[in-house]
Amino acid sequence: MKLSDFNNNSTRQSDSASSNDDLMSKYNELKDLSQDDLSKTLLEEVKRQKQNGTFNYQQVASTMESLKGFIPNENYENMKRILDSFK
Repeated sequence: MKLSDFNNNSTRQSDSASSNDDLMSKYNELKDLSQDDLSKTLLEEVKRQKQNGTFNYQQVASTMESLKGFIPNENYENMKRILDSFK
């Protein structure tokens, strides 16, 4: 599941158990990545969305906020700085 897919799915679902399953799935996918790999994943997602004409800053930022409690604050802040550069 891509970062953009995660947010789209989580906002459409009314069942909180399904949303929690999606969140845990995304967490498990990203939890072992280094800061560099997390940043690379974010950059690749933004690049893919821009190429497709579907880049939505708010959507990516919302997904990052959902994952904030699961990643080290330093990683979150670095990813936020990267994302902010695309505003």
